[in-house]
Amino acid sequence: MDEASITPYYFYMCDMIPSAEHWRLSLAEAQALQHSLMGYLPGFATPRIVCDVPFVGKRWVHQVDTYDRERGISYWRKNYRTSIESEDVDVTSAEYVYYDPIYTLPDSGQQWWRDHGASADGGTAESLHEAAMARAAKSRQASLDQIAPKPR
Repeated sequence: MDEASITPYYFYMCDMIPSAEHWRLSLAEAQALQHSLMGYLPGFATPRIVCDVPFVGKRWVHQVDTYDRERGISYWRKNYRTSIESEDVDVTSAEYVYYDPIYTLPDSGQQWWRDHGASADGGTAESLHEAAMARAAKSRQASLDQIAPKPR
């Protein structure tokens, strides 16, 4: 790219959208790719690989807060408020969930999703997402409790 006078700024990981799983990488693969790029190109010509986290926006792949590589679930945080979030005190302590494509997970992770992610009524995947969001809310509350003024 340098020889072609192209200076890439970002490489985006594909969004979690229908019919795009074959284009997606796991967060672990993106982190390994970013690590492999470092040092081979001049700094100005080294693109950052970013994950477009729902409700957060672009984040460098190494900015993940917590990552379960086996199940492919990552948790991210915001460090800013938008104008419509200016009154929301929780927005910067909230965790936001991003899922790796199932096919990129190790066998144990794929088996976990087979066991827990599919049921006859189709509701289990939603309940797993709700459980992940509940864990994120609990973590958010713990963060808020730490910064709350202590009674005297």
